[in-house]
Amino acid sequence: MMLDEIEDYFEITVKSILKSLSEANNTNNTEIYYYGSKVKYGFNFKEGATDTELRNFETKIGYKIPNDYKEFLQYTNGLEFQNDDAKILDIKEILESYEIFDYPEHMIIIATSLSSQLHIAINLLSSENDNNIYVVDPIADDYFMSIKSNFTEFLDRFLSCYGSDYWNWGLDTSDKVLKIEE
Repeated sequence: MMLDEIEDYFEITVKSILKSLSEANNTNNTEIYYYGSKVKYGFNFKEGATDTELRNFETKIGYKIPNDYKEFLQYTNGLEFQNDDAKILDIKEILESYEIFDYPEHMIIIATSLSSQLHIAINLLSSENDNNIYVVDPIADDYFMSIKSNFTEFLDRFLSCYGSDYWNWGLDTSDKVLKIEE
């Protein structure tokens, strides 16, 4: 195997993450301990968003979404953890949160963790390969804090730790975005 083939083999992509997750989800009927409780390990996939739905979504928010996040939505328009403690929102839920929370228009909530105590957002002003994922406590925090990852890295971390807050190991309190626009 050539070096570039090896790199391609080990490259982490949204598609490779979700394909592996789907295969494990179909064969795994396991309970795990999660924060001291026994929970069923698994994920509920949704039907992927169509190109039309994605175009309408981008039109409604007024921004293009990163390609890796778009690839996720095409594969599964949202993803629910069977522990009910975390989830990645579908387009409808994103638009609802966009209307409910007074966040900057370029920050869209894409996931929740710790029973919605934390909101995970994409900063749509960042370029595709930047660290564009941020987290905020919707009640206590004044700023979104960067977790120093793009969507693909976040997805890998979020799924690997089954939604617990270990996905935020790159939290950077110096890289922040004001939560409420003035």
